[in-house]
Amino acid sequence: MYNNKVLALKWRPKNFKDFIGNNNVIKIILNSLKYKKIYSTYLFYGPKGVGKTSLSRLLSKSLNCELGINGNFCLKCSNCLSISKGKSCDVIEIDGASKSKLEDIKDILDSIYYLPINMRYKIYIIDEVHMLSRYSFNALLKVLEEPPKYVKFIFATTEYNKIPNTILSRCMCFYLKPLSIDEIYNRLIYICKKESYKFEKSALELISINSEGSLRDALILLEQLYLIKFKIKLKYVNIFFNKVDDYLIFNFLKNLFKKKYNKILSYLDIFLNSNMEYNDIFLSILDKLYKLLLIKIIPNINSIKFNIIKNKENILYLSKYVNIKDIKHYYNIFLYGKTNLLNYYDKKIFFEYLIFKTIIL
Repeated sequence: MYNNKVLALKWRPKNFKDFIGNNNVIKIILNSLKYKKIYSTYLFYGPKGVGKTSLSRLLSKSLNCELGINGNFCLKCSNCLSISKGKSCDVIEIDGASKSKLEDIKDILDSIYYLPINMRYKIYIIDEVHMLSRYSFNALLKVLEEPPKYVKFIFATTEYNKIPNTILSRCMCFYLKPLSIDEIYNRLIYICKKESYKFEKSALELISINSEGSLRDALILLEQLYLIKFKIKLKYVNIFFNKVDDYLIFNFLKNLFKKKYNKILSYLDIFLNSNMEYNDIFLSILDKLYKLLLIKIIPNINSIKFNIIKNKENILYLSKYVNIKDIKHYYNIFLYGKTNLLNYYDKKIFFEYLIFKTIIL
């Protein structure tokens, strides 16, 4: 059943157990909370969609929960609830992109010497902190050096290299790396089941691969695809990403390996009428030949690490019908095609020539 709340917001982590990926960072933060090693300034940096803002809010709840400072905050007290709803007077979220001027930072500096109204700590979360001006950073230096005991700063950024070293030296820095394909895939499976979405696993695999390590992007894609026909199907994902139909490529390669030449030639018309770009066809074929070679050379290879999770069963099936020598032959032909495609005016004739060439081993 479709829920009217955006998935990326609905499935934000509510506690540290819900936080996906970057387990070492979470472990350090939980241990620092357990042993009351509380820093005055935190910096979370990494690519988009990995949880920097979410982690900032979780840390704010941990520091201000009425049950005390710990990683197992209650989510029921007035402090936890007000932070979750973004209505706390003592946890102030600032967008560094729109509040980058010196005047904006001076407003913060003027307010930090007022005690928290309801909470243990007054916390300033500055998102996209790298967008602050040079003058704003300079104004922050002194207060970051010796902030009041009841004030904490939490910075988040995608551009670590744009933050002055003088600021970095005053922060406890944590790098949040992109999530693995496996982490995103398992989370999508979990969410689809909870949301009662109908889905194909192969479709979720392709979403996981194309989300580039960002769970937020994966959830946005998931919701968009679901709204097509209220099912997450591979063919919709291929259309959405303008991807080559893997079903066609696998069947083409299967017939090629089995030397069914009449069927191979029939794919010339299929490819031509499918509106797929020849460059994309070459890339898809080369990708599968590469994975076949890996499977042949190292049968027990970690399929997730080498990005073979997508269509793993089909890759294993194809590997039964081809040897390493033939894979290398086919790979060289299609690599030549990919490299030289732009040099040929009539790409259709060039593509047909390469298909004929694969037949002649």
